[in-house]
Formats: sequence, structure tokens, C-alpha cells
Amino acid sequence: MRKLSLRQILIYGVALGIVLPAVIFGQFLIRDRYERELQLRIRNPMSQYADMLSRAMAVPVWNVDRDVANQFVQAVMRDPEVVSVVVLDESRTVFVRSDKIRKNGTRTFHEERSIILDNKIIGNVSLEMTSEHVERDLLEDFLKLTAGLFAQVIFSFFLIWLLFERRIVKPVQELQLATARLADGKLDQPLEWQRQDEIGNLAQGLDTMRLNLGGLIAEREAQNIHLQQELNDRLRAERALRFTEEKFIAIFQASPVAMTVLRKSRRYTMIDVNDAWVRQFAWSHDEILGNQDVQYELWRNPDDFNEILSILERDGEIHDFETWLRCGFQEKLLLCQVSGRMIHLGNDPLLILVQEDITEKRQNEQDIRNMNSTLERRVSERTQALEAANSELTIVLENLQRAQRELLRTEKMAALGSLVAGIAHELNTPIGTSVTIASTLQQHTNDMFAELKKGLRRSVLDEYLNNAKTGTDILLRNLSKASELVISFKQVAVDRTSANRRVFALDEMLAEVVMTLGPTIRKTRHEIVSSVPPKIIMDSYPGSLGQVLTNLINNAFIHAFEGDFRGTVHISGRLLNPDTVELVVADNGKGIPAANLGRIFDPFFTTRLGQGGSGLGLNIVYNLVTGVLGGNISVESEPGKGAVFKITLPCEPKLSDNQAAAA
Repeated sequence: MRKLSLRQILIYGVALGIVLPAVIFGQFLIRDRYERELQLRIRNPMSQYADMLSRAMAVPVWNVDRDVANQFVQAVMRDPEVVSVVVLDESRTVFVRSDKIRKNGTRTFHEERSIILDNKIIGNVSLEMTSEHVERDLLEDFLKLTAGLFAQVIFSFFLIWLLFERRIVKPVQELQLATARLADGKLDQPLEWQRQDEIGNLAQGLDTMRLNLGGLIAEREAQNIHLQQELNDRLRAERALRFTEEKFIAIFQASPVAMTVLRKSRRYTMIDVNDAWVRQFAWSHDEILGNQDVQYELWRNPDDFNEILSILERDGEIHDFETWLRCGFQEKLLLCQVSGRMIHLGNDPLLILVQEDITEKRQNEQDIRNMNSTLERRVSERTQALEAANSELTIVLENLQRAQRELLRTEKMAALGSLVAGIAHELNTPIGTSVTIASTLQQHTNDMFAELKKGLRRSVLDEYLNNAKTGTDILLRNLSKASELVISFKQVAVDRTSANRRVFALDEMLAEVVMTLGPTIRKTRHEIVSSVPPKIIMDSYPGSLGQVLTNLINNAFIHAFEGDFRGTVHISGRLLNPDTVELVVADNGKGIPAANLGRIFDPFFTTRLGQGGSGLGLNIVYNLVTGVLGGNISVESEPGKGAVFKITLPCEPKLSDNQAAAA
């Protein structure tokens, strides 16, 4: 460490202080980040997917319905982390299989689940996920961290270098100029220094020396005048001059910059070098001063030395001339910045050269330029990779949106099919009763004709008329009930399938929806209470609004009410202003946990996966309310206190019929 220059110590200190801690602690942070990402993105989702598939595959495997099974498998395969899903039936034969191309060398994880139906294992599901994306993301973060570290090191080098130049190099150069002035004998310019640091103390010492030299020179001049009178005074003046030269030599040797003094005879030869020069070039005083051939070996290119001499003889000084010099008898070369001046002591011209080593400085500048070029290349490569990833994500998003639209259409048709089945069951009773009454009346009429042939009695005629009156009353009531059901079903079915926009009364539309849900409601112990005031007229899409209310009611029956609990769904509505309606659908069920409130409108999110829940009911509600109906929906719930869905709708949404049909 003692042989290192200040610049070298500066570079090593900054490098060890920044890079070494970052490398040591960064290794542990990256490893911990990798394990957390594996747990969050691989192990947890893989267990959830395996559980979901094991429940969802029970019915398709039992019914040998590969299409339905493949739909569930493809839904899981949309996750880019999933590379393989294999479903085996009871005979261990591949029932459904889906694979992705795997990258060699990537780490994979495997999970298996048995498919159980009625406590019997009927198949097996195996799932494999890859850590390729996790490792790629981790590598990108590592590259960003490395780039930030390089930027930090560069900034630290620049800042410390700036302070080093301003607080050390420049003051030393100023002291060098002051020393040169002292060497030239210019003692009338004071050396002023504002900062009270070590260099300031040295400057004050030099200024004191300047004053002393001025005094000595004045004394010498006085002695010269006096020597004209006395020879002895001259001898004393010569001794004083010799003492001054010794002090100047001491300053010359103490200079921290390599300095050389050359005398012109037949050619310029070195007559003295200071201690800093010896340390820099690894030649002793005797080796360099006693041999002119060695002095010329110092210059790698002798033409540079000749050019320096020609400039000095022409201009009297030279500044910042760069040349390569040899270091001792080794093969090491130093790039030096040469400055100097020609002075005259009597009739003897002397050259004072300063040779500053700038090899490391130029190397650092070259390293910085190389680093900038490397960073530009990395930025370009990263940009191309991001553009490719964006293209892939766009394709995946389009596929997902297309699949979601297909699932929404399937869900709507399934709801309509359930509605048809319920209405058919409801119509069976009044129509069957009507058929029975009609056949009874037909039998009584035939009996009446038979009595007419025998001779009609008044009692028989009265009995026939009474039976006919009672039968026709029952027949009219049942046919009226069937007619109302058919009219309501026709209107609801047309609204659900055509997405037609029309003007309707909100309370009448709600009554039609509740009537069509009558068969479903009577199968349960629950009830629906409606309190929507009349005369709320809307110009909107009753089919979409009916789908929303149906899904919310079914969601309450499935999720809010469990066991023998008798639940109530209350539907209320009011006008917030002449253009806005608020509908509130509230139940008194078990409520929604706080952890699920933010996710209930997400597609495929359900708490009854494999038990009849598809995870699309509330997602359809959200899409219809915010899309076709042009409104907003929010939910409030506390465990044990039921759930409240608030729907805010415009009376006349701005969505066109074509946009509604597309939605």
C-alpha cells in the first residue's frame, strides 16, 4: 500500500467499498428472492391447479366427456408457467393430455392428485410447471442491479475524482507554479491561500520562504554593493548565495512531481532529478545522471524528445506534451504529460521538465468509453427482448378475451336452458289440470246425450249445468295462469337472447324475472322480496338487466344460504336523479370474507370449485353492468351479516345496439 499512488488508493477504496458489499449481500438477496418467487408463482399455483383439476375432472372422466375435460385443461394451460397436464382414467390410460415445448436445462415441478367420485378413485391428474419465467425475470432483475451498481461506481468515481482534482491536484499545481516563480526569481508576487488545510499550510510556508528569499536576495544585493568596497563582504555574499541554492535544491527534491534539470552543452544532458522522479521511473541518480546513452533510452521515441527541445528553444516553455517513457530497465512504459521551461543562470541555459504520469488516467478514460459502449449494446438488446415479449402478451390477451366471450355466451345459454326447463315444469300443472277438466266435461256431455235419448230429467240437467259451470271456471283460471307464464317467459326469453333495447317499467320487468324464477325458488326454502316503486321507466336492455338480477339471486341461493337456513333476498330500487337508477340486491346470508371482497368479480374465482361453481356468474354481472348497461356495481359485506350489491345504472345508456350485441 505504501508504494501506491493517491489515485490508486482512491480507485481501490471506492471499488472495495461499493462493489464488495454489493456482491456479498446481493448473492443472499437474489437467492432469497428466487425461493420466494418459486413459492408464490410455482408451488402455490401448482397445488391450486391440481386441486381444481382433480375436482373438476370427476364428472367428465366418469361421463367420458373429453371435450369438457379438455376445456378445463386448456384453461389451466393458459398459465405460461404450466408446461404439461395429463389426465388418466381408472385404467391409467391417457384421457386428456396437453404439453408445451420446454426449454432444455430449466427446472420443473410436478404435482399429482387423484380424481375421486363418490369416495372412489376414478383417475389421476398430473401437472408440471417450469421455473423458466421465474429464472428469466430473476436474471433481468440481476442485470438491472448490475447496471445500477456500475452506474453507482462510475458516479462515485466521478464525484471522488472531482473532489480529488479540486482539493489536491489543482492546489498542488498552483503550488508548482508558485515554485516555478520562485525558481525564476519572481519574489514580488505573494502566494495567497484561503483554505486552512495541509496544502494551505504548505502554501503559507512557501510564502514565508518567498519572503525569506526576498530578504536574502535583498541582502545579497546589499552585500554586492558592499563588496565593491570590501572583498571580504563579497565572500560572505557568496556563502549566502550558496546557502540559498541549498534551500532551493531542498525544495526541488521535496516536490511531489517528477522533475528533471537539463544543461545545454553540445547536446542537452540531465544534471539532476528529484526524488519523485526516481520513484516514478525506478532509475537511481547514478544510473541516469552518469550515462547519456541511458538518458536517451528513457524516451521510447527519441523524436519526441527532439520535438520537446525544439519547442522549448523556440517558445521558451512547453505545456502538456504527451509521450511514452521507459520505466527503469524493465519493459514497463509510462504515458507522461511533459511540461517545462527554459531558464538562464548566467550564461548557462537550463531546462526544467515536469513529467507527470497519466497512464492510469488515460486507461480509466478508455475503460469508461468501453463501458458506455457495452451499456448501449445491452440497452438495445433489452429493448428488442421487451418488444418481442409485448407481441407475445398481445396474442395471449386476444386469445383470453376470445375464450372469455365464448364462456360468457355459454353461460347465458345455460341460464336460458335452465329457465326453459323451469317454465316447462311450471306449465305442466295448469295445462294438465285443464286437460283433465276438458276430458271430464266431454264425458259429462256424452252422458247428457245418452240421457236425452232416454228422456231428460230436470235433476240431471241441473247437475250437468253445475258441473259445467265449475269446470269452466277451473279451466279458465288454469289457462289464464299458463297464459301469464307463457307471456312472461316469451318476453324474458326474447330479452335474454336478442339484447334488444326497449322502453320498460322497472317494476314490471322485475316481476317477470321473479315469475320465471318461480320454479327454482319453490324448490328451496328461500324467498324473494321486491320493493321497487312503480313509474320508473328505463330505455335500456331488459335482457341484460334480467341476467344480472338472475345471477345475483342464484349466487345468493348457492353461496349465501347453507343447510336448513331460510334466506331472504331483498331487491329494492330508487331514482338517484332523473337520469340514474340505483338497484340494491341484499341477502341475509353468511356474508363474504374480507379476503375475497376484492376478487369476487374476477373470472373463474369461486369458493365452490368442483361443487357446481364455475366462477363466471359475478364476472358476467360485472361485465354486463359496466359494459352493456353502462353503470357501476359495488359490494359491501361482513361475515355473518349478509351481502349488499349496489348497482347504479343510467336510465338511457349511451351504448348502441350493435355494441350491446357484441358485448
